[in-house]
Amino acid sequence: MGKPNVLILYPDQMRFDVMGCSGNPLVKTPHIDRLASQGVRFDHAYASFPLCCPFRASVMTGKFAHAHGMYANHYPISLEQTFLAEVFRDHGYRTGYIGKWHLDGGIKHGYIPPDRRLGFDWFVGFNRGHEYFNSIFYRQDDPTPRVSKRYEPDVQTDHLLEFLDETDERPFLAMVSWGPPHHPLVMPEEYETMYAEDEVPVRENSPDEAGSRAFLARYYGMVTAIDDNVGRIMNYLDEKGLCDNTIVYFVSDHGEMAGEHGLYDKRVYYEASMRVPLIVRWPEKLIGDRVVDGLVYPGVDLMPTLLELCEIPIPDSVQGTSFAPVLRDETTSGHDVIHYKWLMESDGPEKVLTARRGVRTHDWLYAATRSGPEVLFDLRNDPLEMDNLVNRASHRDIVEELDGTMKTHMDETNDDWGTTAIFPPPNFQTHDEGHAYFQELIEKAIVEE
Repeated sequence: MGKPNVLILYPDQMRFDVMGCSGNPLVKTPHIDRLASQGVRFDHAYASFPLCCPFRASVMTGKFAHAHGMYANHYPISLEQTFLAEVFRDHGYRTGYIGKWHLDGGIKHGYIPPDRRLGFDWFVGFNRGHEYFNSIFYRQDDPTPRVSKRYEPDVQTDHLLEFLDETDERPFLAMVSWGPPHHPLVMPEEYETMYAEDEVPVRENSPDEAGSRAFLARYYGMVTAIDDNVGRIMNYLDEKGLCDNTIVYFVSDHGEMAGEHGLYDKRVYYEASMRVPLIVRWPEKLIGDRVVDGLVYPGVDLMPTLLELCEIPIPDSVQGTSFAPVLRDETTSGHDVIHYKWLMESDGPEKVLTARRGVRTHDWLYAATRSGPEVLFDLRNDPLEMDNLVNRASHRDIVEELDGTMKTHMDETNDDWGTTAIFPPPNFQTHDEGHAYFQELIEKAIVEE
């Protein structure tokens, strides 16, 4: 066979522990579980910057946030860098993207012009927004909005299969970016009622157990809806004889706190925010049904890993490290440490005025601000991250060691505490403005079933 195909499956805001294959006793994910049984599952994949836009930009560039310039949500990515799809396209691949883009500024449900698609030639999607019914999207180079009344992930999977169905002898790089299980917790009724709240397991670091159970019961439904679409895609690859020579990379951009530590959403250094699912399947070349315990960056490391697997040179601009040797079972080490980053945003509804950096190893989670150490958790003895040891005299040496590791990485990657996103980004829309614009688009949109 020739070069392998590459397919990136990307649900938004999916926790690491909401799959049967990751040990969840309740949630139904038979297709993701099958993907894991036929591939390599990473048990410790962590988003360095657990937020949509910075992670997406890392996927596209192989760089950390301070290097690719996406310091916060809703900013447009700088085109003065080398992108994943451009490299694949230049090496003979046809490239297709479907779904939420979130790399072109603050306008909701916006059209992405061809010169800002970062090397993806076939494009059916929109800039940002989470309207899961009556969702707006754009086809190819036509700026006319289109709308489907069906559940958005189902429609996006249709679009992916449409791209894969096009007759072309070239291998493909395809990426589908689904909105769920990112809130709002909206889904077809069959998934809405699939899980009973009193059956949902809740971790002991959740102070409001009832609230967490109510949230997770619906969240699980959205995960199962995504799983059903994973099944459709896997069945298609089987039917078309594409399974063996297609690298499937299943990943999410960050987790969901789901009430742990009294928090929802992401944005923080806790495990529930940083740890994400990561499964890679390539039946022709990789031994399946393996679980890797080593630490990896699922976003920053994506570009060099896929390029190495496809025997394409890795650009010098890439900061990530290929974990292709881990996939090939040549080593199981991965990284010794994952570096956590949170940069500043000067103003606005998502402003963050205190920058943070930190490190996560198998043993420790450490985070600091410019002013000094903030948290230290002993992950071996305190996996739920509840006992902050940062001010204990008994742990002063480990604080100093991890702080030095953090600062060395900042120096080596030219990271700076003062890096700031200046609000507002171009074309920024508040939720109210975005909703009003959405209504305008709906009125003139072409309806697709």
